[in-house]
Amino acid sequence: MQAKIKKLLRRIETSRKIYWNIPKETGAFLNTLIRAFKYKNVLEIGTSNGYSGIWMAEALSHTGGRLYTIESHRQERFNLAKINFKKAGLGKWIKQIAGHAPEAIPSSPKHFDLVFLDATKYEYPSYLRIIENRIKKGGMIIADNASTHTKELAPYWELITKNRRFFSAKLLLGNGLFISISKD
Repeated sequence: MQAKIKKLLRRIETSRKIYWNIPKETGAFLNTLIRAFKYKNVLEIGTSNGYSGIWMAEALSHTGGRLYTIESHRQERFNLAKINFKKAGLGKWIKQIAGHAPEAIPSSPKHFDLVFLDATKYEYPSYLRIIENRIKKGGMIIADNASTHTKELAPYWELITKNRRFFSAKLLLGNGLFISISKD
């Protein structure tokens, strides 16, 4: 990772609590995962200030992929992420989408290798219903806050674990991650 991106990530980490950013270890995990599996199409629901998006886009810059990232807070967070993506020099690998998921989920690409959920927790079941058939075989849905928001994510966890298309497990990393791998 380039020194300027590392420096930017460290600076953004100072505002982690304000913007509800993922922990550094979760960012490193997502980056490694994208690189290891050579993922190309990644969807993020919940851009915030762009911290997690920078981790993922940096990996996608090595795989030739693209990050599609959705943020509903059009004023502050969307624009702050845009600035941070530009500072990181990763704009080429990022398509920012302003809007409310699930309505703002793009119709193209048809399939995603990875979907990262880190937005309004009670809406995760509605996100799942829209994206479940758009995950490539071997692709993943990763939901953040599995350990910190267990009550809010219980309906999502129940829904995803009953879905026969996915194998799901909880990973105790960062704030906890629900990882679901597409079997078909």
